[in-house]
Parts: sequence; C-alpha cells; structure tokens
Amino acid sequence: MNRLQFYFKAQTAHGLHSPSIYALYCELLNPFLNGQLTYDHLVEELKKHHSDGSVIEKSSEFDPAQMTLNDVILIQRPYRNETFWNSLKSHHSVIQTVDLYDLGLVFFKPICPKQNFYLRKM
Repeated sequence: MNRLQFYFKAQTAHGLHSPSIYALYCELLNPFLNGQLTYDHLVEELKKHHSDGSVIEKSSEFDPAQMTLNDVILIQRPYRNETFWNSLKSHHSVIQTVDLYDLGLVFFKPICPKQNFYLRKM
C-alpha cells in the first residue's frame, strides 16, 4: 500500500470504537505523529502504559505464536515487508493492530475483539 492509499483508508480519533485504542491515540500516537513525542519517548510511554506485558521492537519476521498475551510489538516501516505485515494482521494470536504507516503496533490482548486500525494525525 502506498502512502496515498493509506491516507484515504486511515482515520483520526473520530469514529474509533475501541476505548483502549482511542485513549492510546489521544495520549501517545497523535502527539507522536505530530512530532511532539520522539520514537524513544513513545516506547518509554508505551512501557509505562503496558507494565503488565513487554514492549518489544522488531525489525524482521517473528513468530507471533511465541508472544505472551500482554505483549506489544512495535514494527518500524511495516510496509517494507507488506506480505509479512498482512499475514501478521490475520494471525489467530494477534488481536489488534494499529497501523501508522511508518510504524505498526501489534497487540495480543485476548479481552479485545480482533481489529485492525489505520490511524493518521489529526
């Protein structure tokens, strides 16, 4: 997917039906997209928000079945390997994904419905 296709598919906080993703977007993701947070600050804040699990940065393919339930995976430039990114989103152990085009977040929380979010800055 190219950036223009992503832009038309992505949304802002309006219309988000997941309270946890809405809060994450308002508190961290939108400030990150607007340049108010650096990548390192985003990672640190995610670690604070997800203290019951690990925040893991991945740059290559991995087996999602080996992740624990509260892990959050960060993948920089997920469209570099679009085939893997798409297979990851459809994997049965992946519950939610957040696609920011240049950064992908993968969640394994079993209490949430399976959803893929495409988000852009407000």
